[in-house]
Amino acid sequence: MTELGDLTRTVLSPGALLGHAAYLLLIVSMMMRTMKWLRALAIGSGIVSVFYGWLWLADPVTVFWETLFVLVNGGQLAWLELENRYARFDQDERFFVRQALPGPEKAQARRLLRLGFWRNAEPESELTREGEMAEELIFILRGRVRIESGGRVVGTCTRGDFLGEISFMSGKPATATCRCADKVRYLAFHRGPLADLLSKDASLRSALENAFN
Repeated sequence: MTELGDLTRTVLSPGALLGHAAYLLLIVSMMMRTMKWLRALAIGSGIVSVFYGWLWLADPVTVFWETLFVLVNGGQLAWLELENRYARFDQDERFFVRQALPGPEKAQARRLLRLGFWRNAEPESELTREGEMAEELIFILRGRVRIESGGRVVGTCTRGDFLGEISFMSGKPATATCRCADKVRYLAFHRGPLADLLSKDASLRSALENAFN
């Protein structure tokens, strides 16, 4: 019982609670969906860890690396704020961001839009073909697109809808042919560069997948 009591007092001592707080902030930061809050909470965790290492552990190695951790995340947060401030969108881009990316930062949306290509398609143009890999993820800005399966029209997609998202997420051939019913303006993303960006940005990937659903 004495050993258990000593352990409890050690684990719940003021210094130990400081250490717990540092790790708790770091864990919570990993749960954030926006990069701004992730960085901010990571900085908070680092600052608490600096005090923990300095006042409780008296460990200069911990203090040095946690200080460097705070400085790096602070620099990243400042750069993100700068990118957000200067990020500008035209009318078409604003609609895409509002419809597909309501959560991520403006800077993240701008990085995604840099990968996209705005295109116009004539009536009867095929955007995807059933049984073939959809090489592009498509977002419709204007116009109507018929969804055909087995030679029959099974649906219609219009402004604000995605095409090729099932093929993009599954890595399998398209399950339907998408054919323009009239003139269509759309935003297209090539599969490879888009997948590479989303693999590096979990919050952007999550936002886009929510938009698919």
